[in-house]
Amino acid sequence: MNKLTLNKNFLTAVFAAAVLLSACDKQIDLAPESITTEKDALTYQKGTERVLGGAYLSLLDASKGDAFEIGDLTTGIATSFTTDFATGALDSRNSIVGSFWSTNYKTINLANVIINKLPKYATFDLSIQNQLIGEAKFIRAFAYFNLLKHFGEGALEGKMDNMAVPLRLDAFDGYDGSQNLPRATNAEVYAQILKDLDEAIPVLMNKFSTNVDQHSRATKSAARALASRVALYSRNYAKSLSYSDAVLADVNFKLENRVDLVFPINGMGARDISFSDEILFGFPVSWNKDVTQYKEHGIYYAYGFIKPDTTVFMKTYAVTDMRRSKFFPDAANLKRNMKFSHPELLDNLIMLRLSEILLNKAEAEANLNGVTAAAVDALNKVYQRAFANDQKPGLYTTVDFASKQLLLDRILKERRWELAFEGQDRYDMIRTGRAPNASLPSSKYALPIPQREIDITDGLIKQNPGY
Repeated sequence: MNKLTLNKNFLTAVFAAAVLLSACDKQIDLAPESITTEKDALTYQKGTERVLGGAYLSLLDASKGDAFEIGDLTTGIATSFTTDFATGALDSRNSIVGSFWSTNYKTINLANVIINKLPKYATFDLSIQNQLIGEAKFIRAFAYFNLLKHFGEGALEGKMDNMAVPLRLDAFDGYDGSQNLPRATNAEVYAQILKDLDEAIPVLMNKFSTNVDQHSRATKSAARALASRVALYSRNYAKSLSYSDAVLADVNFKLENRVDLVFPINGMGARDISFSDEILFGFPVSWNKDVTQYKEHGIYYAYGFIKPDTTVFMKTYAVTDMRRSKFFPDAANLKRNMKFSHPELLDNLIMLRLSEILLNKAEAEANLNGVTAAAVDALNKVYQRAFANDQKPGLYTTVDFASKQLLLDRILKERRWELAFEGQDRYDMIRTGRAPNASLPSSKYALPIPQREIDITDGLIKQNPGY
């Protein structure tokens, strides 16, 4: 497909647009002073890009802050000022849990507007329409995966027939109780996520012309990377391996030589939003003196409210492992870690990166084929990168692992070290049969369905067991 001509500063412009779908009058609020209809918004490319930007912005809201941190603050790698999520002491009226539900469905609805309505109204180039629909499908898939991790009963434990969340695939046209949907199964939601991504991949861009677009809009490799993770979670190891290999073959992304290059501290006053070439997808929330500068990631690590654990977890890293010194600077007085390093120098929020894909490949390969050179090589690439050239340990070989389980244990240990403080530890532990902590019963792995959803559907949506 030919390279599409899109607004050079696409995300700078559209992240600023407050694009909200009105539930009652089917209007899209594009700016405080102007109201336009769906038809007006979707007829031309510029308006459609603004709606799409609103969907990206909504996905950021659904993925940042508490939604991001729950993956770490419940597992012991970080200390926290709250224990509710770590112990499951939540109820169905918890406002944070309610926001996880509402922000993701808001995102899904904005994506649905583009997916379902753009073919009806658009008058611009068909190939560009298809690409924008592909980006919307990526966004919808991401939001449904967020919901599945939070609310799917047993979704992380391979219980595919259990209940997940309602699959809303049509744009919201005003409340109609007869259109309420029950919860779909975990299997159905996993399948829809992969279907959206598989349909998006052929029409997405390989490469954008600007750094910020390349790393914060959906590309073919970003979609494949998300699919790699989703397939791994659903235990479809063959698919995860296939997606991973396709991402790793993309010359537009590369593993950094040093881990500190992946998380540069953004300079105050700098207008450029820098992303490492290792980043497959993230949100540009840098301090850039532009319209996105106040879109903070809301990650409490930067403020010291949640602190990386230095009593146990930090000490599991080798002394010469650069991640130990970079992620835990000044351990004696540690308040924050390098990944979210400064409350006033806003760091981009990274969601998918290449080292995870190598670990996905290693895990999928080991599950499929046992101890193989391919699995060990993928592990080595991440492990070796963590050390200075003159301090690198010896390469692992297949003879170092007497069984498939020993190799998997080592891969998962590396995953915990590499992806610490990136919101994944809770889900990795649950999906691999390990309790996040001793105080969290398995009946509370899934969060409670917000009571409002049960009430407004007259009980059509059922509560998760244990609440």
